[in-house]
Amino acid sequence: MIVSIIYITAASIISLYMLIASRQNSRKEKISSTRDIYIKQIASLLLNDRPSCRNIRARSRKSRLALAEAIYIVVSHTYGNDREKLRHIVEQNNLEPFLLRRIRLSRGVKRAHLLMLLSTIPIHQHNSTQIEQYIHSSDKEVRISALTATLSATPAMAIRTISELDFDLSPFDTARIISLLRRGLLPIAYEPLLASNNRNLRTLGLAIVRSFGIEIAEKRLHKIISNEEDISIVRETIYTLASLGRPLGHTKIRERLAAMPAVKRKELCRHLTVEGYSISAVRSLFTEGETLYAETLINSYKRALVRPTTTF
Repeated sequence: MIVSIIYITAASIISLYMLIASRQNSRKEKISSTRDIYIKQIASLLLNDRPSCRNIRARSRKSRLALAEAIYIVVSHTYGNDREKLRHIVEQNNLEPFLLRRIRLSRGVKRAHLLMLLSTIPIHQHNSTQIEQYIHSSDKEVRISALTATLSATPAMAIRTISELDFDLSPFDTARIISLLRRGLLPIAYEPLLASNNRNLRTLGLAIVRSFGIEIAEKRLHKIISNEEDISIVRETIYTLASLGRPLGHTKIRERLAAMPAVKRKELCRHLTVEGYSISAVRSLFTEGETLYAETLINSYKRALVRPTTTF
């Protein structure tokens, strides 16, 4: 009898769980379907500006969230969008207060996601103070999403905002900021960043040089290698020169490489082989053992390029 009750209870719990999961999946599918419709409408508005495309409406909480996600997807995959058209959609559907309120009431991953959505919609500058507070969050995902949303809202204050950060930008963080530059939202030049004494600004400057392949920055990069005291910045600068395919045989570069820990030298050695540097170029920078390691990697890449043949 007790066993039967246990089985019945377990079956009831499983059935309830499956019902809840089914409803959640159905809700997600509905939001996804609504979002796809909004994506098509937004794309048509940005491309054609037909009167029939201007009346994009989201009246419920779920539809507003779907619309915000649609804007994020469109903006993230395109460049040079008409901000005024997007602003019209945002204001027409009260997306700004909707997202700000949900951000205030949410936590963790959900808050980071909402801040990420906010970074792609035109918002009023006076609301930027509401999102700046989250830049100091202990949650790194919330932090970087809040930073990109703040930079998007107040692009003229970008350098000041980044210089006042109380954490070091990670490669993922700089990639998120670079995406704003590619969309033409941040008026930032790389030269002042490379000349700055602020670590985050200099890191961003190096990332810009790498991302956009700015070869004319080579002299500035050599200056950083010669004078910089932060070894991690020196290492990143050498990586930047390598990404540009520039010669690395300068005396100061060899001196800096000689002072690197063995693990970091091996990482750079591997990076140079990926970037296509010849074995002779590698030999001029590294020890015999490290050169043999690079040669092994290069030969393995060559083997991967050879198409195997089948004999009968």
